[in-house]
Amino acid sequence: MGVHEMSVEDGAECGAALVRVAKAVGATDYNVLQNNGAAAHQAVGHVHFHIIPKPSQDQGLGVGWPSKPVDHAVAAAMAAEFAKRI
Repeated sequence: MGVHEMSVEDGAECGAALVRVAKAVGATDYNVLQNNGAAAHQAVGHVHFHIIPKPSQDQGLGVGWPSKPVDHAVAAAMAAEFAKRI
């Protein structure tokens, strides 16, 4: 199951739970990780979130992916399409 398969109500409950857990963890620098689908490295077939403290540049989740220049016209068109779907 992925986030896109959840009801809006369940998504809202997950969001509220994330806030509570993040506060309980007590970190001020952290990543929230959630994967959907095997290609995105989802290993467990249900929606869950990881709150990963980032105490320093060398500890915690390392984020690195190949970035590419953005065609702002294409990005604007995508954003407009997504807005219609919402």
